[in-house]
Amino acid sequence: MCPGLLPMVLWFVPHADPLSPVLRGIMAAVVLVLGGAIFVRYRKIERSRADFNRAGAVFGYAGSVLLTLLLFPAHAELGLTVLAVLAFGDGSATLGGKAIGGAKLPWNHEKTVSGLVSFMIVGIPVASAFYWGEVYFNPESASPPVGWSTALLCGGSATVAAAIAESIPSRINDNIRVGVTAAVVVVAVHAVTVGF
Repeated sequence: MCPGLLPMVLWFVPHADPLSPVLRGIMAAVVLVLGGAIFVRYRKIERSRADFNRAGAVFGYAGSVLLTLLLFPAHAELGLTVLAVLAFGDGSATLGGKAIGGAKLPWNHEKTVSGLVSFMIVGIPVASAFYWGEVYFNPESASPPVGWSTALLCGGSATVAAAIAESIPSRINDNIRVGVTAAVVVVAVHAVTVGF
């Protein structure tokens, strides 16, 4: 969950919109270093030996965030929302599901109701705050100022869709499903509510 704290650093670093090539390079380097470290030490965080999909887990997490930032450099709030969903939403699903346990989801007996609820309870406010914060704290933002309701719509929609995608049984690593779903939904909702 720690990489999810990086967007708050950006709130205090003045940066232009669209993101400058230098800042994009720094972001890419940070993502590659963190992703590389996770790739090398993956055995320490894997859930089970049967769930050994190192490349999918690392690419799903790092790749979806980095691609969203690179594809929409004038709207960093989109990539930062994806990061929040992965770090805090998906991370909370794992923690909540393991710590609380309880009833299994009817459509996926590998996942718990508590994990799904934890994903949304933590992910919705954090993803919304990261979306809102990037626009609010960046006076050079290309996006018009957004209210909390717009941020909640963008961050909340991405979180709910990603939580559902994470809960569906699939052979595709959940970091890929969560990251791609969060990216597609936040971009679509942003396009409809704020525009490009």
